[in-house]
Amino acid sequence: MSTLSVSARWTFRLHRWAVVVWAVLVVSIGGLLLWTAGPLADEVDRSWRQAEACSELSRCMVDMGMFQAMYGFMTAAVVLLPILVAAWAGATLTARELESGTALIAWTQGVTPVRWLAVRLALPAGVLTVSATLLVVLHRYAWAAPEDRTGPYSRWWEPFTFHANGPTTVTACLTALAAGALTGLLVRRTLPALGITVAASAVLLGGAHWLMPHLQTPVTEVAPFRNGYPGLFTGVELSYGLVTRTGAHIPTPECRATSGDACLRLYEQRGGTGFYNSYHPESHYWPLQLTTSALLLVVTALLTAACFAVLRRRTG
Repeated sequence: MSTLSVSARWTFRLHRWAVVVWAVLVVSIGGLLLWTAGPLADEVDRSWRQAEACSELSRCMVDMGMFQAMYGFMTAAVVLLPILVAAWAGATLTARELESGTALIAWTQGVTPVRWLAVRLALPAGVLTVSATLLVVLHRYAWAAPEDRTGPYSRWWEPFTFHANGPTTVTACLTALAAGALTGLLVRRTLPALGITVAASAVLLGGAHWLMPHLQTPVTEVAPFRNGYPGLFTGVELSYGLVTRTGAHIPTPECRATSGDACLRLYEQRGGTGFYNSYHPESHYWPLQLTTSALLLVVTALLTAACFAVLRRRTG
């Protein structure tokens, strides 16, 4: 039996309870997403049909309470998976084995430090890619479940829905894994590595979300005052405001008037001729997803390379 297969088996035995917990978590979230897309969405459908057939508008209410609560909870759970991955990776994948001396034992049994680290990164990465992809697919199914009746419950550009519906969640898990492994190698103590990894992953993923709208050229639309802001609340917005007579785009001046006409007169006095809005429409969803995922993969590659560099420096 090769040393690689022995190392893989040893890694699985050492972290088998983490695998069991992760499997239970994935199955639970997946099952609840299917329930949301099935019985709960059907209940919303029946409620809408009853409302359409109702003659008294004041008594025709569409009950989406349970669907809303479950959808929101599951969406948050899917998006926060990378933080859980980071916590586990930072606390147990490398730090605990270095702190307890388990890694040193493995290195004396014919497993080189580089191979030891490669196995500890490759196996979780494979499991995370498959399981996170499955949850993203199920989340998209639950998100679109009431589409025929009411449209998707959550708008596509809302931050949690945006990430839970696409590959950025999968790549974020891989980034968190690499960040956790690197933190564990640097700190080599379980509890400090846990806290540092969670904080570092939150910063990395928050930074990726902040950069996301700027990775693709937005659409800028202009409209006269009477039409309001063009494309408002239809996509990921970057900026909006007034268009002046010279064609410049400026922020909308603060207006405390009690009527819209008074505000329009104020805008005209400031040289405004209409409104503008720079935003990403729904057609930009996949370009935004793919560019953000590519950015996260680059960060993951850099963190992984740093892991091996740190390990080689400390083991000679």
